[in-house]
Amino acid sequence: MKLLDKINIQTIICPLKSESKKDVLHELLDHFHNLEYLTSTVELFYNLDDKEKKINSASGRGVAYHYHTSIEVEETLAVLGISKKGIDYAAGDGLRCHFILMILEPKNEPNKHRILINLFQNLIKDSNIKSKLLELNSIQEVEDVIRDLEDNEENND
Repeated sequence: MKLLDKINIQTIICPLKSESKKDVLHELLDHFHNLEYLTSTVELFYNLDDKEKKINSASGRGVAYHYHTSIEVEETLAVLGISKKGIDYAAGDGLRCHFILMILEPKNEPNKHRILINLFQNLIKDSNIKSKLLELNSIQEVEDVIRDLEDNEENND
């Protein structure tokens, strides 16, 4: 699996309009709904919100991950939201989250999110890449950065 298989021009929101965790959940789920992957977002929102109350989705260094299974999806799906201002996730390191990745998986494949999270972590492990992504003004530019990095990795293997 490549990152671009899941995170591309259709599944990137840049910039996010949301300013709170709950609003981010709604915005990302609404994006899945608008792409017609979901018929409703209410139950998933409550499940994700409840999970967030137990375990903070912020992983540190300006990144948060939300993931859940859904009977409505047949393959692992993702939406990436980028917030230039950052959203307060009460992260352990005190940093606001600028990159919020939401992953939905089929019920029979509840661990595929780990592969996608690992691919995303490899993308943003370089602080220069993170800064560059925050400076971009279009979804196409974000997709181009991901494509360039994946192409470079392929050429270096």
